Amino acid sequence: MAKIPESVDWKKVVEWDEKYYMHLDATKEEYQCVPVAAAEGNYLIMPDGTKLLDFFNQLYCVNAGQCNPRIQGAIREATERYGHLWEAYTTDYRAKAAKLLIEDILGADSWAGKVSFVSTGSEAVEKAMILAKLYKNRPNIITREYGYHGWTLGAGSATRLRGVRSGLSGAGNSNDVRSVPNHQAGGFYLAPAPNCFKCSLGHTYPECKMSDGKLPCVLATEYQIKSIGPDTVAAMISEVAFGAATIHPPKEYIPQIRQMTKDLDILWICDEVLTGFGRLGTWFAHQQYDVTPDIMTVAKGLVSSALPAGAVIVNKEIAEFMDEWRWWHVGTFSAHPVSMAAVVANLEYMLEVDIPKMAADAGEYFGNKLRELQEKHDCVGLVTGKGMLWQVEIVKNKKTKELFAPEDRHTTYSGDLSMYPSVFVRVKAIEKGVLIGGFAPNTLRIGASLNVAKDEMDQGIAALDYALGELDKYCTK
Repeated sequence: MAKIPESVDWKKVVEWDEKYYMHLDATKEEYQCVPVAAAEGNYLIMPDGTKLLDFFNQLYCVNAGQCNPRIQGAIREATERYGHLWEAYTTDYRAKAAKLLIEDILGADSWAGKVSFVSTGSEAVEKAMILAKLYKNRPNIITREYGYHGWTLGAGSATRLRGVRSGLSGAGNSNDVRSVPNHQAGGFYLAPAPNCFKCSLGHTYPECKMSDGKLPCVLATEYQIKSIGPDTVAAMISEVAFGAATIHPPKEYIPQIRQMTKDLDILWICDEVLTGFGRLGTWFAHQQYDVTPDIMTVAKGLVSSALPAGAVIVNKEIAEFMDEWRWWHVGTFSAHPVSMAAVVANLEYMLEVDIPKMAADAGEYFGNKLRELQEKHDCVGLVTGKGMLWQVEIVKNKKTKELFAPEDRHTTYSGDLSMYPSVFVRVKAIEKGVLIGGFAPNTLRIGASLNVAKDEMDQGIAALDYALGELDKYCTK
């Protein structure tokens, strides 16, 4: 049982936080400090002992649950052995983490060659694109509409959700926006997203498919690559299921994109930072489509976010290529021994309990409950997902698909956001002791830890049912 420290002066905590910390997503006038005294399982525990059930799973990243005893014990043990070592030195933790990934988890798929550790998902994406460009000796990267890949310069350039690219937005009645100057690096080209609920190409799935079964969004991606020259493109980077944008693609999309990259002789960087390590009911989301990547990025679930850790996994051909060169690339905290200890404990725990199956079983139950809400509520236009990552599209009118926030995923998050459905639902669900909502204005992104209990899922559904009922009052027939 998590303990609330008695020695902490929470009034001082709030004072220092408001006075000294640079906050996200809110002006000084808007900001409300939310102190958390402890975390356990799927709950955040407030200083007064109140528990909030977290169906944001923070950033959908605490796969094994908050304060998992196996991971916490490994961290304590490692701190008795190490302060810091940079990655020129080998630890037993790093070697075992690499072996667990390449052999125990990915070995059956026969594609993975070697792994390189970093500290965050953004770093993993940066390193993946560097590796792709070095291997192919080409300058360009294909990314996608609505993709999210991180906040650093390269990862931010691959990110095409304007509202989450480190810019500023006005509050209240102000719709002012300030994007980061020159934060869009050259060499990135945009492909359409497979957003079948609101297709940016104007198509309707599945009637949109060509005579050979190819999706128009895949064909448009192929034409984009051919127009700039495949011989100039190092890789295409894509999430399997979109994280921040919250889009699950149609079943044909990933296999067709993977075949296209092979046909055009470009690499596929599969960004599994959010979907990796069981989130969708398999170890990795791409495994659901019987495909393998050339390069894969991971973080979050790699360590259940107990400490900062990420990684890039490359195929055997790239690994052999890199073995022939000296690679001058250094990160101070890459493969930090204490983080590696946490990774090992996390992966061993996941293997022992079969975390992907736990997520798949939970998803089957939770998905059925969400579909019941879709039938019940006027505001629910779509429910789709797997495991513990669910997409719920909110509409003002079910027949016409009219949205509450017409700007949808192109939002800059400026002005009054109170009637964004993702905000409205979050505010209402908190009344029932549950954190649930999303990042895209009209879309809920829902997921707990992968070992979530049935009674916790029931509590989350009850809170969501209440919040959707309140939102139904604003729908039109």
